[in-house]
Amino acid sequence: MSTAIALQDMDHSPSHKDGNGEVRHRVVSKQDTKTAMSTQSLEDEWAANPQDAVSSRLPLDSQSFVPTKTYWISPHGMLTKEIKILDLTPDMDVPYSGLTPAYKDSVKKTLKDHSFSPVFTAHRNNWLGLKYSITDDQGNPIADWKHSWSSVGEAILTFPEDSQHSEHPISLRNKRWGFRNESFTVNSMSFFWGMDSFWHSTNMTLYKVFGSGEDERKVEVGKYAQKWWGGFVTGGTFVVDEKELDGLVACLTLCVVLKKKRQRAAERNPGGGSGGGS
Repeated sequence: MSTAIALQDMDHSPSHKDGNGEVRHRVVSKQDTKTAMSTQSLEDEWAANPQDAVSSRLPLDSQSFVPTKTYWISPHGMLTKEIKILDLTPDMDVPYSGLTPAYKDSVKKTLKDHSFSPVFTAHRNNWLGLKYSITDDQGNPIADWKHSWSSVGEAILTFPEDSQHSEHPISLRNKRWGFRNESFTVNSMSFFWGMDSFWHSTNMTLYKVFGSGEDERKVEVGKYAQKWWGGFVTGGTFVVDEKELDGLVACLTLCVVLKKKRQRAAERNPGGGSGGGS
């Protein structure tokens, strides 16, 4: 049936008119109006507060962040078959004083002047990218990653029984539905990824949470700086304090967060494009 015919049939349908031939209009109840306003309010709240305010407001512990490793997360997108993670630490000739332009230039120079084999590689096991197997520099399987269909779902990392990296599976999920902070637990210690900027996740920080109640604090254990602007291609420099968290676990949780970043970009722009940085 063509669109014109369908519209003509609707125009002559008696069910849409009253006894006087006037088109009937549905009466909108106050409850419907309240529901619509409530939904809009939730959307406005999310737009105004893209991060989890509870985590963001946790006091930052005064201890200084001293990373022990500098990793390079290779550029990757939705169709990338392998995510390669390089350890640049032995060849970095600039001491860490923050992810400054000078430090990033040193990372760039190190990548240019040296040839690296990945210490970890995430292999995509299906075309949707919802299952990955992780191998070390010898090609040995060291972890598995099962991802969710959407950016608000749960991602699960599993490890062999004799793993030196984690004794239990690790689950990552939004601290609150629809917000961008991702939390996980390792050996009863809580961690979460948070954005450094209010609107964009080009730079992110990994925190460990300790204490309870009024004494609850967060401390920086990792920092990530993305090289490319946008949400569809991710990767860049990652520094982490491995005294606080295992390097593989830290890198994989970052990969999960970056994939959710790309999912958000695709969910906002289903037709594709360069995307924003959130």
